[in-house]
Amino acid sequence: MKKRIKAIICSAISLIFGGIGIQKFYLGQTKRGILYVLFCWTGIPYLLCIIDLVRFIFMSEEDFNITYNKKYIETIDYENNNESYSNKFDDAIDAEYTYVDDEKENHDNQENTEENIIINKALEYYKLINEASISIKDYNFSSKVKHLNSLFKSIIDKSCGLKKNERPKKELDRMLQYNIPTTLKLINSYIDLSLSNTSDLNNIKADITESIESVIIYLNKVLENIQKDDIMDITSDIDVLKAELKKDGYV
Repeated sequence: MKKRIKAIICSAISLIFGGIGIQKFYLGQTKRGILYVLFCWTGIPYLLCIIDLVRFIFMSEEDFNITYNKKYIETIDYENNNESYSNKFDDAIDAEYTYVDDEKENHDNQENTEENIIINKALEYYKLINEASISIKDYNFSSKVKHLNSLFKSIIDKSCGLKKNERPKKELDRMLQYNIPTTLKLINSYIDLSLSNTSDLNNIKADITESIESVIIYLNKVLENIQKDDIMDITSDIDVLKAELKKDGYV
């Protein structure tokens, strides 16, 4: 049985027992599941279980797996690795009689493969955030999400374009471990909460908005640090050029 179907069943069972959050435990969100159990008497977990149930029903299988199924992402990465290594083998056969340092070539290819996996994963999240922003009716929150995604795309572009500066790739890999996936979950939660129009949920929506603002600040700082590294590289190139010209007597 597919994981999304099981999550739907768990959400339905949670509703039968008053919103105890069985689906959270199933999806590995143990801390949230405990909060659901502790505060089920307030009625809020019951509403959130309804939201989860509706979300799981209408989400596509791919969107569900990307958001909640870590094994799915790992499988995609594994398949990409297998395909890449298969291509490397074919290339090695074609280059059998060329004078190439095989060890260095394999190392470079492995680095390129890892970079491609990170970039592709980042672009997938960029696409999902962009699609989610279309569903946001609140103009203020929508503009913040679009600004966040624009900054995220700038970091992706920097990671693709700068070979000398390793910071963009490292920062991108780091934020894909938790920050960006969690941001996408919060955006989707905000959209779901907006459908209920319940005053009790306004505080949660406000907290989500503050979290999005914090991520925007974080992404801005990352871009600033990347820009500083670029300036240092340019300054270093200028100094080296001047030194070479001076050494040759042209300056």
